[in-house]
Amino acid sequence: MDEWKGNHYGEILGRKTLVASHGGTCSRFTFSETDSKMNVETPTILQGVHEEADTLLAFHCSNVNGNISIRASDTDVLVILLGMLGRQIQDGRYQPAKKIIMDSGSGNARRLISVNDIVAALEMKQTGLAAAIPGLHAFTGRDYTSAFYHKGKVKPLQILENDEGGSLIDFFSRLSCINEPSQAKAEEFVCNLYGMEGESSVDVARYAKLLQMTGKIDQNNPMATVKKVDCALLLLSPCSKTLRNKMRRAHFVAITWGSADSANPGSGLSPTDYGWVQKDGCYTPERFNGPAIPEQLFQGGEMEDDRPSDLHESGDDLSAVLDDAEEARPEAPWSDDSDSEMDEC
Repeated sequence: MDEWKGNHYGEILGRKTLVASHGGTCSRFTFSETDSKMNVETPTILQGVHEEADTLLAFHCSNVNGNISIRASDTDVLVILLGMLGRQIQDGRYQPAKKIIMDSGSGNARRLISVNDIVAALEMKQTGLAAAIPGLHAFTGRDYTSAFYHKGKVKPLQILENDEGGSLIDFFSRLSCINEPSQAKAEEFVCNLYGMEGESSVDVARYAKLLQMTGKIDQNNPMATVKKVDCALLLLSPCSKTLRNKMRRAHFVAITWGSADSANPGSGLSPTDYGWVQKDGCYTPERFNGPAIPEQLFQGGEMEDDRPSDLHESGDDLSAVLDDAEEARPEAPWSDDSDSEMDEC
């Protein structure tokens, strides 16, 4: 940073303004042609506490005037910028004359991406869609939130594009807010993602898929036919317990991204409150709370010595659960999309 303070760099900088952040300090460089001097300032409005450069870029974009060019190839940066402009549209703060260009790629693959044009295209598809993109991206998988195996990003986006009522778009937009997100809307989205349109419970959807693969469940020995299915669990959507913690982790990321234009977006947030547990100095995902297997699946006291002690806490009536799912099972078969797998089962 000290090197760029040299006046001889004025010929390179010209009439441009360079904003650079290093070591927690943000500096603004301008060159005065009148006295051939490089001017260096540290504006208070540009100083922030950001754990990642992704959100820091958005913070600087929101606090500088004029057109902006960002050199980055990270998808997260684009997603954060889309969400920021989408929220500005909702709040009436959007400045269409202020252009944000993302300079991405290298060599022959180098491209200039207009963030404003993408926001305009998303808003033409569905009102509020741009603001929902960060929540959707966090929920469907990124660096430290797991993805729905083989589901990708295209189909989740198509679900929101076809969300006529706008309830799912609203869910993902609100995922960037501090308030508790709706578990029911998360389950509705996942059911749609796995080809179960019209279903609202992932537990019922899982059971319906299991019936399709194995046939009718024997109430006296529920696990008897599961052994016939190769990697059956990988073909199912996550259960409600697993999905809840997955949603909490996505909520944590979306909150941080949603406040990227603030000085300290992660203030007051703790990963352990959002679906992670601390182990050996690292944060690891907490898949779900409670017993992994219902106690009723153990026949005649088998595996009594090996099963976890918290299994005794489960008071669910397995027969009632299976009967309810049997009645709610849709007659229409799952779509081809349901053959994909998920890494959180």
